[in-house]
Amino acid sequence: MSERPAFDLLARPIQRILWDMQWRDLRPLQEEAIRRFFGEESDLLISAQTAAGKTEAAFLPVLSQLFTEPADSVQAMYVGPLKALINDQFRRLERLCERAEIPVHRWHGDVSASQKKLLLKRPSGVLLITPESIESLFINRKNQLPNLFRSLQYVVIDEIHALVGSERGTHLRSLLFRLQRHAAETFRMIGLSATLGDSFPQYENWLRPDRDRAVKLIRGPSGEKRLMFKIHGYRADLAPPKSRRPEEQRPAEDEEQEFHRAIADDIFKHFVGKRNLVFANNKTDVELYCHLLNERCRLENRPEEFLIHHGSLSKEIREFTEQQMQGDRPRTTVCSSTLELGIDIGSVAAVGHIDSPFTVNSQVQRLGRSGRGDGEPQCMRVYVRQRKVPATDPVIDRVYPDLLRAIALTELMLQEPQWVEPPQIDQLDLSTLTHQILSVLAETGGCHAGEIFDRLCGRGAFRAVDRGLFAGVLRSLGAKGIVEQMDGGDLLLAPDGEAIVEHYSFYAAFQSGLEYSLIQGGEVLGKLPSGIFDMPEVSDHILFAGRRWQIQEIVHERREILVRPAKGKKLPRFSSGSMEIHARVVAKMRDALISTTQYRYLNEMGSQMLQEARGIALQTGLEKTSFVSRSGGKCTWFPWTGTKIFNTLKLLAERIGLNPTPDFHRLTLDFDVGVDFVRERWKTLRLADIDARELARKSGGLRRGKFDDLVAEPLLAKAIAHDYLDVQGAVCVLRQEGLLPGD
Repeated sequence: MSERPAFDLLARPIQRILWDMQWRDLRPLQEEAIRRFFGEESDLLISAQTAAGKTEAAFLPVLSQLFTEPADSVQAMYVGPLKALINDQFRRLERLCERAEIPVHRWHGDVSASQKKLLLKRPSGVLLITPESIESLFINRKNQLPNLFRSLQYVVIDEIHALVGSERGTHLRSLLFRLQRHAAETFRMIGLSATLGDSFPQYENWLRPDRDRAVKLIRGPSGEKRLMFKIHGYRADLAPPKSRRPEEQRPAEDEEQEFHRAIADDIFKHFVGKRNLVFANNKTDVELYCHLLNERCRLENRPEEFLIHHGSLSKEIREFTEQQMQGDRPRTTVCSSTLELGIDIGSVAAVGHIDSPFTVNSQVQRLGRSGRGDGEPQCMRVYVRQRKVPATDPVIDRVYPDLLRAIALTELMLQEPQWVEPPQIDQLDLSTLTHQILSVLAETGGCHAGEIFDRLCGRGAFRAVDRGLFAGVLRSLGAKGIVEQMDGGDLLLAPDGEAIVEHYSFYAAFQSGLEYSLIQGGEVLGKLPSGIFDMPEVSDHILFAGRRWQIQEIVHERREILVRPAKGKKLPRFSSGSMEIHARVVAKMRDALISTTQYRYLNEMGSQMLQEARGIALQTGLEKTSFVSRSGGKCTWFPWTGTKIFNTLKLLAERIGLNPTPDFHRLTLDFDVGVDFVRERWKTLRLADIDARELARKSGGLRRGKFDDLVAEPLLAKAIAHDYLDVQGAVCVLRQEGLLPGD
């Protein structure tokens, strides 16, 4: 007997709307998801390239079920990491739900109070929401949670890879465990992602640590898209010469500016006249290159084609960019990670990247923004910038580490099966735990310590936290005057704790920092972080939103910077944040350096730079040893490992008196003594004496999370040792190098 067509399993109104939308057929991914959904009670993890129909694969069966069995509460909840993504999905779902008469609601900071009031009055259908807005419901609508979610059956988590392993992901995971208490039955979860790699076990454990429900993986077809990929290498003294007509000549500029212009000219040549995205690793470069590219448009007497998008811009500017990208006129947006996820900006012909990303995950995700249409190739160009490197510079700079990283990420992306960085889901994350303790106390009005532990740790998101550590966090909160204990044993929020919870910034578990609004003519252009850039002064010039401004006034009481249009410019300094590089990526960097492989995706200059780097490796013996001798009886060690192990090795070296200096890329350790001395000193390390918490205390960065100030230092040291160091991995590296006693 033949299998029933997946289309026939859908509710009639859903079938009709698909006919009206002129769907000729369902994609294989959608057919499998529909059959799995109706055929078994498992959770689903749907992994496929961008624009493969993942959202419909999840919601076509969910909406069919909601039509068949309506209820008087929210029945399906979509969780998205971005408000813009939620707004996109809201528009898509509205049409699907209209004929089936299934209500669709949004809840985030930009949704009107009247729309929220309607949901609270008549909860039903589908709710689209961010993790922070779920938190706000626990704080402000705690008495309405049972009414809102008692019939919750399905939770769809979009871009799940962007959440799992992060503070926001831990926060969301905790909220979902807590939300389950208000639902009559165990809700099914459906995760959507374009970049899972071989990390299914981690995601499975994140969704169902108790294995109380099976999690099934549905993968879309891989390798179905043709790939066009190029790495363009640039070195300051090898920048292409000017090739402009006399009337295009610009005033003499310093070498760095000319270097940036040369790269911008190439980006212009590759992307002008089409719809594209150009990513950068930091907002400063986003601002610089958007400005340079539009300057080139003006020189060519063309309309400005380049738009800008990053998280510090106002919502209005970001939405304008998104709307323009969907218009008829070809536009290219220079952006940060804000457009990495699946916000609808229409079809993108190609993706550019200024310097390589730091992770395979990010490169795969950004590449996937192109080639969304049937038969369209995925296309990406990576522009790797390197500076002049004199022979006297450190060896690490002379082997062009940024170019090596670009090659390593690409090789891992191209291999079959594709590999991406696995998320770390067993973190202690005491900052987010503290946040959730305060949230539970706000939700309950008071609760016994054992009950809080059960909700958050025993049966919640913080399984790695034992009772002793949890009790220590509670004692810290008591000592800080954040919580207090009643005679009966229940814990309550103290006045200082209530003040923290009642502040609007509490909804987010992550740190956002102090910001100043940039205002022109009453219009907010965006925000500048005040703690991590040189505070401008009145009359200073600044480049922001791709435009030049002059500062007229700074109002510190309101944290406002008033500006007017101007001709001068100065780049604002944004924090790039710290980015961990996985050990497997660093190992591939070494492979690229010491091998003889020729990479077809390198341009001529990139190939020349790689050959130079390999020449340096041969000259210094890096193909045979990880130690390089330097003049003056000094040396450099290349442990060729990831960031966590590298940081641990640095702390261990300090412990035995070697006092190393790490390079900017955190790939090498410089010693002011020779190789033999370093090797002998490592052999004095006693493994039995290694205390990871002691190493963490000496790392100088215990307070990293938003609520770490509320936690005692000994507890933070334990958490840092667990979450950010890897003693076992460091010992393995030392053993492989023959640096331990007895080796």
